[in-house]
Amino acid sequence: MAPPKSGSKPQAEQAEHILQAIVLSDSYNNRFRPLTLEKPRCLLPLANTPLIEYTFEFLALAGVQEVYVFLSSHAQQVKDYIKNSKWALSSSPFTVHTIVSPESMSVGDALRELDAKQLITSDFVLVSGDVVSNIPLDDILKEHRARREADKDAIMTMVVREASPTHRTRARAESSVFVLDSNTHECVHWEPVQQFPRKTNVAMNVEIFADHPEVELRNDLIDCQIDICSPDVPLLFTENFDYQEMRQDFVHGILTSDLLGKKIHCHVAEKDYSARVRNLQTYDAISKDTLSRWTYPMVPDSNLMSDQTYQYSRGHVYKEADVVLARSCKIKERVVIGADTRIGHGAVIESSTIGRRCTIGDNVKIDGAYIWDDVTIGKGTVVEKAIIANGAILGENCKVEAGAIISYGVRVADGVTVAGATRLTKYIDEEDDDEEISSDPRVVGTDGEGYAYEEAESDMEDEDEAGNVEASRLVYNMQHLNLSDTSVSSIASSEDEYTPGPGQRRLSTATTMSATSDASEEHTDYYKEAQASLDRAFEDDHPVDIAALEINTLRMAANVSYHEVRASIINAFLGLMLKKVQAGVPVQKAVQDVIVRWASLLGRMTSGQADQVDVILSLQSMCAKKPDLTRFWTFALRYLYDEDVLDEDGILAWFANPQSKGSEAIAEMGKLREAAVRFVQYLVEASEEEDSSDDDE
Repeated sequence: MAPPKSGSKPQAEQAEHILQAIVLSDSYNNRFRPLTLEKPRCLLPLANTPLIEYTFEFLALAGVQEVYVFLSSHAQQVKDYIKNSKWALSSSPFTVHTIVSPESMSVGDALRELDAKQLITSDFVLVSGDVVSNIPLDDILKEHRARREADKDAIMTMVVREASPTHRTRARAESSVFVLDSNTHECVHWEPVQQFPRKTNVAMNVEIFADHPEVELRNDLIDCQIDICSPDVPLLFTENFDYQEMRQDFVHGILTSDLLGKKIHCHVAEKDYSARVRNLQTYDAISKDTLSRWTYPMVPDSNLMSDQTYQYSRGHVYKEADVVLARSCKIKERVVIGADTRIGHGAVIESSTIGRRCTIGDNVKIDGAYIWDDVTIGKGTVVEKAIIANGAILGENCKVEAGAIISYGVRVADGVTVAGATRLTKYIDEEDDDEEISSDPRVVGTDGEGYAYEEAESDMEDEDEAGNVEASRLVYNMQHLNLSDTSVSSIASSEDEYTPGPGQRRLSTATTMSATSDASEEHTDYYKEAQASLDRAFEDDHPVDIAALEINTLRMAANVSYHEVRASIINAFLGLMLKKVQAGVPVQKAVQDVIVRWASLLGRMTSGQADQVDVILSLQSMCAKKPDLTRFWTFALRYLYDEDVLDEDGILAWFANPQSKGSEAIAEMGKLREAAVRFVQYLVEASEEEDSSDDDE
């Protein structure tokens, strides 16, 4: 046998340097039905681009060289799509192989089959085909490989993203608590947290603290469902046939096993974006983030597909070529419009995605909705936060309420109202011979085509499961929730009937910080999280109830006082005012718009005269420290009074407070106090006139 040529490397050594990825095209759940009865989730469009394209782009940026796509349901559709995509060309940054296994029913089945085929040669990236991420993997891979060199038992690194416990890309129905070693980021405990039944405590084996004296209990991490795995991972699935789910079975099993001795670590991403389209709620959230460019460079005008021609316009509006817009139609912020779409006179489109070759009639209103390709919407129809799939037809003067899904080819007759949470489909299972089910005039009208899709009873194991399914929908009905501060506080502080088992310690899930963190660090983190939360609320025009719930949750998690809460809200108000003024809005109008819309949020955190004085002092101090903000001072004081956040007694008490005069260090405080004198005099005179009127009577 001839010796290898000079400079060449053995085949095994070359394979060691090939970065492989496994893409699971199937979600192994029914959350997107009836849409996924006809098309796999990974091919559903997000901002008019199939989900799997975002996953492939992420892997290309990561330097992956070989991709195995594991197929089960709708396998042929995915194979055909990949075959006709740019990823099958010689110019593709990686080679793509498909593995078809229609019998696979879980992640565990897929990894066992992968192990049987012996295709994995080194550490690999495991990801779902519905992940949107711009996180660079270079440093994460280096960390993982360095750990593997030092300790062969370090078999996996989970990528998680830091975000508030109520961040919109966190799945409402299912979340996680991670307990990490503060120094090594080894995950020493993982526990799922579902909305139903409500969980307020985590039980941990006390032996963990012997090996890991300093840990962080984190409920502020979003699981990106991106894992860097060693070849041991598929092997462990083979050896443990009861492992089905990656987190609930495998991760939990590894962390609680005394025999396996394996270790799992986390990489906490703080700056970049990553999220998985786990359900309809996260589909909505990630779509908005994509249009707002948080996912850059995975944005519409990057034209990820070769035939796309999107151009970006002010207000996060993206349009392809050959779009026809009537002169009187209004295209507001965060809108995507595909090629060859026509929008009629008087139509109003806002925060929505419109696919290709759609016809939108006159005076149609679409808000927060997802209209896919080849959809026709008759004049006068209103669509609110719904999904309308390819080829659907909505008649004239229809109303599609928030949360509805209208699947492929469904026809809704004129004047029909599709109730929220209704799911319409024309799909008929090949095994179902009942042709009458194809149309139900009670839901689609006399001339309509389609019927209401209902989950099979076997899909709903109990009331808790039904509740979690409800929470994962496009719109979650929160009317039954009491969003008062008292009720939120009681969730965090109440002692339920849970009792830790032997050798376990009880910890509250409200904690997000390390036990060694000092107060100033907690407050700094709170202000950052609060600002991000309020920015999202302003941008997406959240209901005040939801914004208040997020702020209250952050307050309890960071253990800050109401003074910090009020200060964070006022700071966010001033920032929004400044943004409006910089966009050309007059100063008084900017202040009025912000306070009239959001005053009740601040009002919920303000009770009594002392709180009112604190509000004014915080506002005065912030305006005094930044010259750009002083112009807002008197207008803000007036509108807070008009909106009943402040009253006469509170303002007069502030004026009498020595702190209102400022100090030598903050001389501007005194100037602002002087600027408010006329308003204070007005209040005093008005009060005296009222008293005089009462005396005359």
